[in-house]
Formats: sequence, structure tokens, C-alpha cells
Amino acid sequence: MFSIEDLRQLVSETKPDEAAAMTRALLDAGFEPMAILEDGVMSGLSDVGDRFANRKAIVLDLVRAGVTAKACIPIIQAAFPAGEGKKINKKIVLGTMLSQHNIGKNLVSTLLTIAGFEVIDIGEKNSPWNFYEQAEKTGADMIAVSVVFAPAMEKFSELVKLLKDMNVREKYPVIVGGAVTTDDWAIREGADGWGAQAKDAVRLAKQLLQVA
Repeated sequence: MFSIEDLRQLVSETKPDEAAAMTRALLDAGFEPMAILEDGVMSGLSDVGDRFANRKAIVLDLVRAGVTAKACIPIIQAAFPAGEGKKINKKIVLGTMLSQHNIGKNLVSTLLTIAGFEVIDIGEKNSPWNFYEQAEKTGADMIAVSVVFAPAMEKFSELVKLLKDMNVREKYPVIVGGAVTTDDWAIREGADGWGAQAKDAVRLAKQLLQVA
């Protein structure tokens, strides 16, 4: 007999083919898609992240974990009932500041999309100006930023200042998350919300954009 814990282990061990097969098996067995995503894929990624933070894993392990997650996520997305993912008329610009790291950002994108938001994923290695420019160009309602290493923290502060300088700070709620961030730091730097986990982005978006 298999379980979601088995999927978590496969993601933690960065085995994409086996993880994808396990994802299908869990869905066929009737496990809930959200439970598979959160308790299997996301928990497995967290395990790798924790090992990396404790110097028991290397960057390549993070990359492999991301590849493993990507093998599972489309399978899970396709399994959500039509009622979930009901469209919400709100656009969110999402990207990683400076870094090319995208595991957390991609999970946030998945969860926001499932929740019904229109996600404008601008990818990695973004500057403050790019967040602002894309928000203006697309008519976004919110900006979500992934900050995964220290130099990007300063750039996040620059983004908040840029929005103020361009007189659009009130127009765009800004949320942030990432390995090097904390709630206290986010508040101090002017963020409207901070998330410790990818799923927090959905809660914050609904709260700040007043979506039921």
C-alpha cells in the first residue's frame, strides 16, 4: 500500500519519474489533489530546502528537487475539479527578484492559478523596474515577489520605494516570501504581506484583494 508520504519521500530523494508515477497512483486511488500537492510535493521540497539550509544538500539537489516537482505538478493541476480554479477577475504579477531560483515561485504560481487568479509569471532574475513595468503593462492588481538570497532583499526595498516614487504604491498591494525573508523584515520594508509557505500567497491575495 502506498501513501502521500511515499510521494514526499520520492520528491525529497529527487526521483522525478517515480514521483510522477506515484502522483498518478495517488490520484487514481482517490487521494485529494490539494493534499497530494501540499503534503507530498511541497513537503518533499521543504525537506530538500531544510537539508540545504543545514548544509546537508547542495544547489544541484535544489535543482533536481525542482525538476521532480515540475514532473508532478501538471498531473495534479489536471486533477482539480472544474469548480476549483473558478476564475477570479484579479491579476497578479509574480516573479523572483534577481535570482534564477524558481521552485518556490512556481509553487506559488500553481496555487494562485488553482485558486482562480490570473498569474502573470515574469520569471526569474527580475529587477525592481521590471516588476513595476509589467504591473503597469498588464493592468495587474497585485505584485508578488520571491526573495531567495540576501542581495535581493535590498532590491525588494528598492521596489517598494520605486512604487512610491511612481505614485502607484496604493495601486499595488505587494506580498513577499522566500528563504531569507521573515515577517518582521517584510513589515519593516513596507510589504503588505509575507508568507512562510507557498500556500500563504493564496490567503494573502484573497485578503488584500478582498476576494471571498
